[in-house]
Amino acid sequence: MTRNNRRLDSPVVERAAGPMTVGYVRTVIGQSPVTQISTLLAADVAEKDIYVERANGHKAAWPERDLLLPRLRAGDTLKITRLDRLFYSVQNLVVLGTDIRNRGVRLHVVEQQIDSESLDGRDLFGMLATLADLNAQFVAANTNDGLASARVRGRVGGRPPKLNDHQIQDLIQQHADGARVPTLAKKFKVSQATVYRLLNLSALDPSR
Repeated sequence: MTRNNRRLDSPVVERAAGPMTVGYVRTVIGQSPVTQISTLLAADVAEKDIYVERANGHKAAWPERDLLLPRLRAGDTLKITRLDRLFYSVQNLVVLGTDIRNRGVRLHVVEQQIDSESLDGRDLFGMLATLADLNAQFVAANTNDGLASARVRGRVGGRPPKLNDHQIQDLIQQHADGARVPTLAKKFKVSQATVYRLLNLSALDPSR
């Protein structure tokens, strides 16, 4: 078995014309991904379509994942071994899991036998959609409370954005045209983590 080193932030990855089946593996730095890769191979994922992330679980930004998810389209299938390989918290599962389902992407969690197209899977993702709506309401309420408190103290509240809307759109377009994340970070004078976050947000909200 060859080790898959395919990366999504280097030259643009061409996708097939029809639906794809891809696998995602995340392993702690210094740990072998072979076991996860073997599981996905047994679940009919071609080795060339398995993407490997090497990052510790406490990190909120997983670059390979954050660039892979926006590339998935309706009809595609994403296979992982366990939920914690793709999501770093329950809240992250709620937000990203709901987005994956809403975009018509099938999620198959092999070892935990979760399939978003099965009856039980549809029930699970229906519950996640409800939780995502509640989470959005909580975030909005907390934001409004924070701004109100800031006004009382004589502050307008909020940290000034690093990039304006025009710059964000320019960054997203340049990435779509093949610009690499490190290059964009240097050009726009932001961290690579900020670039990944903006690209991920643009996938969740195409109006950005």
